Amino acid sequence: MAQRKVPRCPIPVTAVEEIENMRSLACSRFNELCLMHLTFALELGSKELNMLLNERRGDLQAKKTSKPTTPFCRRKHQRRRSSFIDSSKSVIFGAPLTQEGISQIFQLIQYLGRDHNIRELGLFRKSGHHTRQKELMILLDESVPVDLDSGQFSAHDCACVLKKFLGELSEPLLTENHYPIHCQIPALQKGDSSNGYAQSPKILVRQIKAVQLLFLLLPPENYRLLKDLLLLLQRVSEEQQDNKMDAENIGTMFAPHLLCPRRMTATELHKNAHNMTKAVAFMIRHASCLFDVPAELLRDIRAFWTRQEEEAAKLTAARSSAGSSNKYRSTGSERTTPTP
Repeated sequence: MAQRKVPRCPIPVTAVEEIENMRSLACSRFNELCLMHLTFALELGSKELNMLLNERRGDLQAKKTSKPTTPFCRRKHQRRRSSFIDSSKSVIFGAPLTQEGISQIFQLIQYLGRDHNIRELGLFRKSGHHTRQKELMILLDESVPVDLDSGQFSAHDCACVLKKFLGELSEPLLTENHYPIHCQIPALQKGDSSNGYAQSPKILVRQIKAVQLLFLLLPPENYRLLKDLLLLLQRVSEEQQDNKMDAENIGTMFAPHLLCPRRMTATELHKNAHNMTKAVAFMIRHASCLFDVPAELLRDIRAFWTRQEEEAAKLTAARSSAGSSNKYRSTGSERTTPTP
């Protein structure tokens, strides 16, 4: 009979390592814990949360078999036809998100994060030079380091190429399954009339916790890129006096790329545009704390590993006891065997 294996966690050093260990060694339980705490933060029952998630999955499944006739899809396909490079042959643009692609795009994020660049007037709003953008995309697609400090490309060129990369992902960086939940988070403040609909500290804590948990449910590649991106956008918004780009302006520019489902009807887009912008603007304003691990989740993860260690100790003791018993019976049998 095959012996049951109990997952055991290596000794972690940081909360991030604890999360990574849990995700790799007990992924299903990790997701269950995140969803459980998400229901607490949103004050939803597990059935209500599952309905939100399943409703979006059902929409996506139905639309997979339909022709791309919505305005959003038409824009996407028109953009690909007129794209600077052939997305079908690109290893970066229009391709699945990989660590290689993230490494290449991080060059843009790092360059845009320079002090003189984040103060650039209209950053992420103004268009760069199309020919230079095409050259930059080709260089990035060759998977080689690009000398962005040479002055060949402007900050606006890099910003436009970054948005193009995000816009050509097969689904938004925050994933389509989480879209309906993200859109509900800004409405939490509206539902609290205890202080005249002003910013409620308690509601703010719930909102931050909900976004933290949704981020932890993302694929690792999405999580890493999102963290670098949001921290950059937060720094840009902090320089709004110079660049005239506050969190709401940046949220308007990035909501279609980060949150908006790729197959969204014009009616849905019009109805939810304001919520999407508010959701992304919220992430930008609070980016510095959105990648922390909620204390309650960390406590439950540690409790899980404690139970696993206790169960492993019990199994070890049971096997040791069974082995001693078998050895005793074997020895007794040898003693009673007659000598021929």
